[in-house]
Amino acid sequence: MFQNLPFQPLRARRIAWLAPFVLAACFAPSDLPPRQAAMQGETPHLLPLSAILGQVDDGPNTARLTAAPDARVAALQARAARLRGPVIAPDQRQRMQGSGARLR
Repeated sequence: MFQNLPFQPLRARRIAWLAPFVLAACFAPSDLPPRQAAMQGETPHLLPLSAILGQVDDGPNTARLTAAPDARVAALQARAARLRGPVIAPDQRQRMQGSGARLR
C-alpha cells in the first residue's frame, strides 16, 4: 500500500518525534552563568527550622490543620458514611424501574 510513496509513514513519525530533541540540542543555555562563576559564589547557609517557621504567617486553615486530628478524622469518617449511601432514593429508584414496563 505504501510502496509508491516517497517516504514511509513509520519513518516520518520517527523523524517528527525526534525533531524537537534535535532542535533543542542545537541551542546553548545562554541564561545560565558560566560554571566557573557559579563555583566561586558563596554557598547558601542552612537555617534552623524554627527560624523558617517564624517567618511564615498564619493562614486561614492554620488552626484547623494544627488542631488535634481526632475531630477531623471523625468529620471525614462521617462524610465517608454519607457518601456510601444510595445515590438514588429508594422511592425514586422503584418508580424509575417501574417506568420501563410502561414505556414498552
